[in-house]
Amino acid sequence: MEKNLAGGLRAMHFVKAFIMSALITAMLLFMCAFLMLKTGMEEKTLGIVLAAVDALGVFVGGLYLGKKSGKQKFLWGLIFGILYFLVYLVISFLISGMSLTIPGVVKSFAIMAAGGMIGGMVS
Repeated sequence: MEKNLAGGLRAMHFVKAFIMSALITAMLLFMCAFLMLKTGMEEKTLGIVLAAVDALGVFVGGLYLGKKSGKQKFLWGLIFGILYFLVYLVISFLISGMSLTIPGVVKSFAIMAAGGMIGGMVS
């Protein structure tokens, strides 16, 4: 019974971390869109800013899960980063179809996995 309860709590922590990360990512994307509107940001700069937004959003989720897990924090952060990336990939595929590029997908995976893992390690 305790294992099921612990698993349910762990799942709730993943859901909370995902919601926190998604909200932070959305807020940062709105701020990025506003900056782009006001400053005329270049595409190269925009790519760097968007990568930082992704990393920061996943970092917060990894940080939260690391604090809740107590041990193997980096592993829980890494798992969260990978799961967040998979959700991100599915949504991106549904929106843009087959126009995703392999280098872009690999870059996003590396950024999100590293962001989650670093968040878990810092916690």
